[in-house]
Amino acid sequence: MHKHGPHCFTPKYSGFTLIELLVVVVIISISIGFIVVNISIGGDDELAEEEIIRLQQILRFAHEQSVIRAEEYGIRFYETGYRFMRFNEETDDWVDLDNDKLLRSRVLPEPLELDLYIEQTPVEILESQKDEPEVKDEEENKLASAASNLQKKEQPEETKIKPQVFLLSSSELTPQFEVSIRIPGSDIDEQLEGLPQGEYKRLLPDE
Repeated sequence: MHKHGPHCFTPKYSGFTLIELLVVVVIISISIGFIVVNISIGGDDELAEEEIIRLQQILRFAHEQSVIRAEEYGIRFYETGYRFMRFNEETDDWVDLDNDKLLRSRVLPEPLELDLYIEQTPVEILESQKDEPEVKDEEENKLASAASNLQKKEQPEETKIKPQVFLLSSSELTPQFEVSIRIPGSDIDEQLEGLPQGEYKRLLPDE
């Protein structure tokens, strides 16, 4: 008869079998698949909603700054983004607000695109700020005007870039507008309306 000492024990095998490991791998794969599907379905929709909310908040902030500073602000839209501008009374021109961290020029993340409607009429807008015509400075305009002696007053006006929508220091805006941030080829379309009294309202799909 064999006596078992205190350190003697019968080994037990408690590892996973091959079938159990395969089942775990299948479960993990299915779970990851569901996560990826959920992201691909809701991701673009949430992206468009996030951008329209950001635009709404920035427009409100810009208009508040216009009223507080008693300066005229404006916004210029593009298919891929937008830029804020301020009217410079000294130069009688519109200048960018690139030095302002909140009101800097913004580009929409792909694949979002923007449509603009002024008083419910579609407006043809440029693809991006890079597509704007080159603006000559005042001295170059004077030299060109003196050389050609034609369109002496009209030439500078043609090269000036102005906002499509004006955020007035009176707390009003002009003209009334709508912006649509959408994804081409899909039903994703978020809309924002700018009202004459200076309100910025998101539009629901049935409005």
